[in-house]
Amino acid sequence: MEKTYLITVTGRVQGVGFRPGVCRLAGAASLKGWVKNLGGTVEIRVTCEAAELPSFLDSLRRFPAPAQVETVQYREAPLERFDGFRAIPSGGTAKEPVFPADLGICPRCLEELHNPSVRHYGYPYISCPACGPRYTIVRKLPYDRENTTMDRFPFCPACGREYTDASDRRCHGETISCPDCGPQLSGLTGRDHLAGPAAMAEAIRLVRAGAIILVKSIGGYNLVCRGDCETPVRQLRQLKQRDRKPFALMVPDLTAASALCRLTEQEQELLTSAVRPIVLAEPQEPLYLPAETAGHVPLLGLFLPPSGFYAMLTEGAGVPLIVTSCNRSGEPILFQDEAALAWYREHHAVAGFFTYDREILRSADDSVVKAAAGRVQVLRRTRGWLPEPAVRQAPEGCVLACGADMEPSFCLSGGGRLYPAQIPCELDNAKSERFLRDSEADWEAMLGITPECIVTDRHEGYLSWQWGRELAAARSIPLLTVQHHHAHALSVLAEHHLDGPCLAFVFDGTGAGPDGTVWGGEILRCHGAAMERVGHLQPIPMLGGDVSMKQAWKSALCYLAAAGIAEEDVADSRYPVVRNALAAGVNTLGNSSMGRLFDAAAVLLGLATENTFKGECPMALEAAAQQGIRHGTAPLPLALEPGQDASGRLVWNAAPLLQKLWEWSRRPLASKGREAAALGFHRAVVRLVADSAEYFGLADVVLSGGCFANGILLEGAVTELERRHFHVYTNEAVPCGDGGISLGQAYYGLLRRGKRK
Repeated sequence: MEKTYLITVTGRVQGVGFRPGVCRLAGAASLKGWVKNLGGTVEIRVTCEAAELPSFLDSLRRFPAPAQVETVQYREAPLERFDGFRAIPSGGTAKEPVFPADLGICPRCLEELHNPSVRHYGYPYISCPACGPRYTIVRKLPYDRENTTMDRFPFCPACGREYTDASDRRCHGETISCPDCGPQLSGLTGRDHLAGPAAMAEAIRLVRAGAIILVKSIGGYNLVCRGDCETPVRQLRQLKQRDRKPFALMVPDLTAASALCRLTEQEQELLTSAVRPIVLAEPQEPLYLPAETAGHVPLLGLFLPPSGFYAMLTEGAGVPLIVTSCNRSGEPILFQDEAALAWYREHHAVAGFFTYDREILRSADDSVVKAAAGRVQVLRRTRGWLPEPAVRQAPEGCVLACGADMEPSFCLSGGGRLYPAQIPCELDNAKSERFLRDSEADWEAMLGITPECIVTDRHEGYLSWQWGRELAAARSIPLLTVQHHHAHALSVLAEHHLDGPCLAFVFDGTGAGPDGTVWGGEILRCHGAAMERVGHLQPIPMLGGDVSMKQAWKSALCYLAAAGIAEEDVADSRYPVVRNALAAGVNTLGNSSMGRLFDAAAVLLGLATENTFKGECPMALEAAAQQGIRHGTAPLPLALEPGQDASGRLVWNAAPLLQKLWEWSRRPLASKGREAAALGFHRAVVRLVADSAEYFGLADVVLSGGCFANGILLEGAVTELERRHFHVYTNEAVPCGDGGISLGQAYYGLLRRGKRK
């Protein structure tokens, strides 16, 4: 007996496979009805035999990537007779608006790009329902062509037929186009204007010759050069004012990627996923790349081309390419055509300007991920995920969280979903602050969320706190504050739907503690919105200020002073000055930061002296430890000393460990000696985590904070905790560093607002 059913599908379902032909083929041959885009959800009405419905629903739930089906709900409707199966015009109001994310070029489009017998051959902006830009070009929901910047490109007859043909794989692909009707590549080299294949050929020629070019990508403008030649890389660093921070490399395929890194199966899957993220992986030995590209780091960043243009450029160049955002280091990526062209004309070191005639509405940098401890760790959640929710089953309520100053982000909540947005810039310049504020306003309008409450860090010196306070006052809504490390822990609780009680280890570089000291080596007991500090690293007097955070040598000298090392035993001429300043209490704060402890260890082992970019010294320490693991080096036996403070908290004293490292460093150290000491340091911190968990005895353990971007620390801690039968939870959907903190802040706001109601 035939019945009619109304089916609603939520998730990443817009334009990524829920076309009429595919929906029909997913069920029985006799399936008839229609599919409609509701603007964030897809509605399907079908008439079929009751026995056919379960298999159809099951096939919808198992829809292949890049679709991500969250829920499939259905109800019986009045019986309707349909002639066939078709798409009907979008309409209605979505209960849960989800804007689609940009997707990297799919395998079938990549195949057509290289097939001379098809009409999309060599077209740089080839796309289909399974790939192409979305977030960066969509104006409003529903996601239809007329609501994107593709609206100025009418279909040619061939593309029009594909769009309406239910049997064609491009049916209802909102970004589909071809050389006859789509965006066109153009180039400018000096005064010479190029178009189409001639522009593509010139871009390849310039890059092969060692020049730097400016390219319009999916989410903004990139600077591109060879990654295997020292001269263009040095010039690129001067352009971006980026001294030593490593660059990622774009390669054409997995074969080229495997020549540079030892790729696991999980890393290969990440590289080829629709997100097309930068994947951090262990480099091959020896690695024939100049140190200017990515020297002295434990992992090398690799990614595959996200678009047809980059696929042709990397294959034509025949070498790994540096593809990095066009901006000064710390500023937002350029994405508007006029600003990018003006930048090109001001910088004569850039040999060519290559663009296309489709507007980018909002920018999106490349995402960064790595595989660690058997899980995916997102270190930068941008293109490929924005603006999709990271948490889809949160408490109800509309909250805006303002993040932190380092790795700025914000998070909006609405409809039981948490939408975090990371902004790769630094808030110490006006451009970045304005961009953050404009982006948040854009997201409120895009998602239809009006915050009822604002949450910030408790640190009143943060620009993000000032921003949140201004917004709350202007809108006459409550302002809540949450301690920095508590928000880190809550970001994991939100991801994994934990309530507690649980034990959270939050290790990072800095964060204001309510006791007036700098926290960063924290053991917290969390239960719902409540937090208790039950343990931490022993605070030591440390010279404060933002500059001191970058001067790792200063942290090392402060630790030596705390360990009681005499002036005459330390060769550094700055040591007496540091000791005198500490004794006089000049700009001195108690500091329990795990990040500063990593800095000190790196300095004592002669691996680094300053953090010219975030995490440089800890990365050098991790790289040395990684070499020790690879070479089978026995770790130096090191340990922190447990004790209790006056309040009965568990306190770990690093002085014995630092003193032993200092004694070790006075020997003439060969590379294996440094490897042994670096590996021993990591093992000591892992034991701190595991032994603390045993001490408190809570079954659920949370790991968060920027220090857990260190793969050796994360894998060691997870392995040892699980060996001792703890349940371990980490950040997976958002960064463990400050880029993910807004998620925890928003979750705190929802928990607190819920209690008030």
